Amino acid sequence: MTALRCLILTTALLCASTVHAQTRSAPAMPPPACDYCKEKLLTLEALRQRLPADWQIATERDPVFASDMLVVQAGLENPQTLVLVHGLGQNGFTDWVSVIPQLAQRYHVVTFDFPGFGYSASPNGKYSPTNYARVLGGVISRHAKGRAIVVGHSMGGAVSLRFASNNPAQLDKLILVDAAGILHRTAYVKHSARLPIAVEQLPGFLKDKVARIKDFGNETVEKVFSLPDPTRVLGANETIWGSVMGNRTNVNAGMALVEEDFSADIPKMRTPTWILWGEADPVAPLRTGQMLAYRLPRAQLLSMPGVEHTPMDPATVQIFLPQLERALAGDPQPSSLPEPPRSALADVRCTGETDRLYSGHFREVIIQGCTAVKLHDLSAQRVVILDSMVQMLNTRVRSASGSALEVVNSELIATAGEFSGDVAISADKARLDLAGIRLDARRTPIKVQRFSRVVGSSTEIWSPAYTGTWQGSKEIEMGVLAP
Repeated sequence: MTALRCLILTTALLCASTVHAQTRSAPAMPPPACDYCKEKLLTLEALRQRLPADWQIATERDPVFASDMLVVQAGLENPQTLVLVHGLGQNGFTDWVSVIPQLAQRYHVVTFDFPGFGYSASPNGKYSPTNYARVLGGVISRHAKGRAIVVGHSMGGAVSLRFASNNPAQLDKLILVDAAGILHRTAYVKHSARLPIAVEQLPGFLKDKVARIKDFGNETVEKVFSLPDPTRVLGANETIWGSVMGNRTNVNAGMALVEEDFSADIPKMRTPTWILWGEADPVAPLRTGQMLAYRLPRAQLLSMPGVEHTPMDPATVQIFLPQLERALAGDPQPSSLPEPPRSALADVRCTGETDRLYSGHFREVIIQGCTAVKLHDLSAQRVVILDSMVQMLNTRVRSASGSALEVVNSELIATAGEFSGDVAISADKARLDLAGIRLDARRTPIKVQRFSRVVGSSTEIWSPAYTGTWQGSKEIEMGVLAP
């Protein structure tokens, strides 16, 4: 089973976008040319010859691993520093080359290769967001002109979020681009390992069957990640971690990334934050951005239709740049959950249907025997889900008594919402995947009858027994959620 866990993790972090591309009906396209990466140019001198003459390229010692790392600067004459932070993959900083020339017209642009990536050395150690945030802090301390704007992509987004939570005084603004690894690892891997099939694009007679195949895949991932985790033994000692990982840089950073817990820091952040996301991202789920936009106190989400995990790729950079410029120019406008009107509300019922969308304000919502149902931008006084598969987004359920939400023999994936009642959620043979959900309970947040699984990502709990954030995965039978 350990081998299966590692296979799922490796697939999720490193291969998901490749698998997604190969399974589409269109002919497979060759990967983008790696014009500046070390794999092609081999030496730092060759890189200098390829980049503009007015860019400054240097190596310096990083403050964490004490190894040589590459730092690149452009637009040195400009007063505002903009730091670009790369994600997984040996391209390192060169993922940003397509946007640096335009940004350097107005900003002092600083970018670099993390230790273990690109043109930097590969020292022994744990390539975690916490350690990399300290590396980022060293770069900002040495090179930033006052408070910096930090733009982090993928793993670099998680690193930037960790840095911002620890060092708010050093930042003017934070921009996260398809940030990876912030959901609980079970929720993150379920997305990356899923079948690349859009249910809504299928003919009616296939929708229910494919939806249930997807459901089986989700259950398998949940079972694997409910087992004791062998990587926790490695994580207890960073020297052992680094020795075991050897030169497997991507695995080192990827495994450390999915183990990092940001849930306690997210609601405390006050740095203005823009969240840019490719809606077709097969690696980092859009629900991560939706969750962050709701949970971060000063954040706004800008999504890009048809764009995948690396929006700065030459194929989509013309879509990405206007959104980045908008984020650089303005302040984010936080969104809120829907508030029900004071007038009398109607009920809604879904029975035996597939691929339905419900929005608006209701008294009671009952979903029975339905698959691929979406409740978006919805408020209700009570929701009941029976023998169904449901996704919720920006949903508020407030019950004057009893349970706000009842889930029986069903799967629920809920993102950015609030459930309030005597019991926030009652579960019976259910699978709950909650991301950025507030559970406001007068008695208990989640009450379970028969065996149920609960995955929580940056879940906020208010109850007599426990108040705080929770991120984890639990199996419960005849009991209550007790973080």
